[in-house]
Amino acid sequence: MDNLQNVQFVIIGAGNIGRILLGRLLSSGVPAVNLAVNDCDPERAEVVARQFGVRPTSLNEEAIRTADVILLAAPPKSVFDLLATLREWLRSGQLVVSFAAAVPLAKLESMLPAEVMAVRVMPNAPSLVGQGMNPVAFGKRVTPEGKAVVTAILASLGETIQVSDDQMNWCVGLSGAAMRSLLPVLEGMIRAGMEAGLTAQDARRVAAQVMLGTAALALHTDLSFDEIKRLTPMQTVNEAEV
Repeated sequence: MDNLQNVQFVIIGAGNIGRILLGRLLSSGVPAVNLAVNDCDPERAEVVARQFGVRPTSLNEEAIRTADVILLAAPPKSVFDLLATLREWLRSGQLVVSFAAAVPLAKLESMLPAEVMAVRVMPNAPSLVGQGMNPVAFGKRVTPEGKAVVTAILASLGETIQVSDDQMNWCVGLSGAAMRSLLPVLEGMIRAGMEAGLTAQDARRVAAQVMLGTAALALHTDLSFDEIKRLTPMQTVNEAEV
């Protein structure tokens, strides 16, 4: 199962996370025929299946047993009921990967047969364009082969880091929700650009690239933040005096 092109997937949940997973897996070369999507709303599953050219599926023994990897992209409140339904159809060697932010790994493992591998991932919205940071916690039963498959899945979404399950709550805020703190800064930068006469499109492009470039300096150099700040001194420049 180290080649995603040969892996059979069932994605449970056709909301934001499910659609991101479908799009990125297709972009990484997984054939559409190997992807099935399920949702508690069958009509939504049909719409999403048509959108991505994959097949909709109901939760039944055949659909679950033929899957190599089951990606749980459903709301956290529904995960336990889903696992109670799935557990009787799961088979040895399968991977169940949960993207439900609030569901502990130990709880996942307790609801799965002993021979099924459990993995917990904290999803991140920039994964939509392959630039996400999705921390992962592996269950005790995950084999090296299983880790390789999950690593390949997460590579299609962007970057990842392995953490312990008790660190996941911190990851919810740090990698999951912190983007909401950055966006107001970006919005303010865009407004400033527009007030200076740039079009909305150009102001957005300039502001977003500045934020992207600043992040790149933090990621790809060993400069301290003070050293990065010194690269662009804060000072007022009067064109008339230059």
